[in-house]
Amino acid sequence: MVLGTAAFAQIENGDFENWNKLILFEQPFMEFDAISSNYEIFVETGETNVTQVEHEDGSAIRLENIQIGEDVVPAFYLLGESPDQDGEDLVFPGGLTASDPNVTGISVDMSYEFSDEASGFVIVQFKSNGVPVGPGTMGTGTFFYPMTGQQDWENVVFDFGTTIDTQYDQVVIGFATGDLIGTDSEFPLGSWMEIDNLSFINSTDEIPNSDFELWAQVPPVFFPVKVDVEIDLLNPTYIQSADASEGELALGLITRDFDGFAEPSKAMLGVIQVAGGVPTIDLNEEHSMLSFDYKYLAENDLAEVVITFYQESEESLLPVYGKVIDLEPNGSYQSIEYSFLEDLEENFVSATKMSIEFSSSKEDGNPEANSVLLLDNVEVSGILRTYTALRITEPYQVTSFPNPTMGRVTFDLGIVATGFYRVYNTQGYQIDFVNFQEKRQMTHNLYAMPSGQYTFRFYHEIGTRVARVIKN
Repeated sequence: MVLGTAAFAQIENGDFENWNKLILFEQPFMEFDAISSNYEIFVETGETNVTQVEHEDGSAIRLENIQIGEDVVPAFYLLGESPDQDGEDLVFPGGLTASDPNVTGISVDMSYEFSDEASGFVIVQFKSNGVPVGPGTMGTGTFFYPMTGQQDWENVVFDFGTTIDTQYDQVVIGFATGDLIGTDSEFPLGSWMEIDNLSFINSTDEIPNSDFELWAQVPPVFFPVKVDVEIDLLNPTYIQSADASEGELALGLITRDFDGFAEPSKAMLGVIQVAGGVPTIDLNEEHSMLSFDYKYLAENDLAEVVITFYQESEESLLPVYGKVIDLEPNGSYQSIEYSFLEDLEENFVSATKMSIEFSSSKEDGNPEANSVLLLDNVEVSGILRTYTALRITEPYQVTSFPNPTMGRVTFDLGIVATGFYRVYNTQGYQIDFVNFQEKRQMTHNLYAMPSGQYTFRFYHEIGTRVARVIKN
């Protein structure tokens, strides 16, 4: 037996209680779908090019081309949402509710400046049940107005040249400081437009907050401190959960449906210490165990944690051993303990760092959309050894023969059992998984494998048993 005291290495924010708050941006408050180019550029750059300005008539909205790295990014603001299609089949989802067939145009107060040969546009689209209807200058129901030159604050009328004179239920109105539809050429720096007092002409329909006086902050994004997760404004892949095993908060990872494909969400704990590397946790000779609490809400899915051990050099990290732990669905939090020191010693591996990657579904499995993995209390601990370990002989030890072997090796479990076993190569990576039922002896063939030591881990009613086989 081993006598000693526990030594804990607190993984920073392994309890997921500490979260950062990322303030996004303000945009005009609308009672219908509206989107700006800020959504597309903010997460990667922290920049916004749709902002609020003040002039003699109060608040207005400003759109401008801005420099991000080597590229110039134009701005857009849509009373609706970005379309998926291009060209004359352009269809914008969402928009504001309207239905007066007598409308003949839109009116807007504008100030703008476009550099030489540059242009922006104003676009208006009428729809019924999501389909463009009525006259248009750019396909059915769609009016397109290029913007060039410059002017100080003046009222501009965008005339349709006719009444719509058809039944419709939604209107999309969009502004842009670059020709996002007609060209893929580079956009010049310096183009901008400011917009105020937007209204329909010859219509009883009104546009709420058309003077852009009311502005609302986009809900902030919260992300866990010292945890590497993907921050996505439109499709968040993780949640800040109050369903914790201890404390107030836990981290939730969600398998999302992207265009019919279920994509797992991932989180890695630790600190990136080598440029371009993965987040890792420092290990010392006292550390022997990784533990965490998890709850997995899924139907027929498996989550996983991938643990990789490294030896560090001056410029890189060399992986020396790996372990994958499958996490099955459960209805309440379950504690997992992985005694990695035993694995490292059995495989004659020393490691100075480890990485821990949680995934809401297995990459090589059958991910289910909306599977949720909740995590809490991730920590590394160990035993400070104060006495020499005494080996205790356990009953029902697995034996192997012949060992060493040229290929085939037979195992005797000591009892008849049902379970499975995993096979790991010299580097510690799993290379095979085999189920067995009501067996005492079974044979495995290593003939196709390179020479070296292979570890077999058997899982059955009595517990876990390990056998190591030398392949000549």
